[in-house]
Amino acid sequence: MLRHLLPVATLIAAPATAQQLELPPITADPPAQAAPACRNIPHSPENCVRVLACIGTAGRYFDGQARGWDQGTVTGTTSDGVTCTGTWRSDGLMGSGTSRMKCRDGVTIEVLYYTQDNRTGTVIGRGRDSAGRPIRVWTGTNVLAYLTPEGRPSAELPCGDAPIPIS
Repeated sequence: MLRHLLPVATLIAAPATAQQLELPPITADPPAQAAPACRNIPHSPENCVRVLACIGTAGRYFDGQARGWDQGTVTGTTSDGVTCTGTWRSDGLMGSGTSRMKCRDGVTIEVLYYTQDNRTGTVIGRGRDSAGRPIRVWTGTNVLAYLTPEGRPSAELPCGDAPIPIS
């Protein structure tokens, strides 16, 4: 029995070398997870398109995804790191619909939108948040092309005095 304990006793008795254990800081928010892949699949509940929006006129914006067909969920994050989730539904006249979201900072957002191209899921909308700021929304498979000014190399969100480059 002593022979089996000897290696353990040697490890315990060996002098400890100085090591530093670094732990990540403790935060109230869970670590951000990458959004699942987003693919446009017309007429499928698995459909997904990108959603971009300006919140107010001071350069704050939202980048996320809308999932579903005729109705579904919308999730994303604002430019200052606040996550928002909600639902959307397109059951209005001429393809119009609504979206409602709540953000982790307590702000709620309501948008009325109009379908521009049902096949690509391209939608343009307007609304307000609970702080009274205007909301402008663009979404769809071709949203980046739509937001790329003629003669410019990349898409820009018109969310304030200076356009915000987005890719």
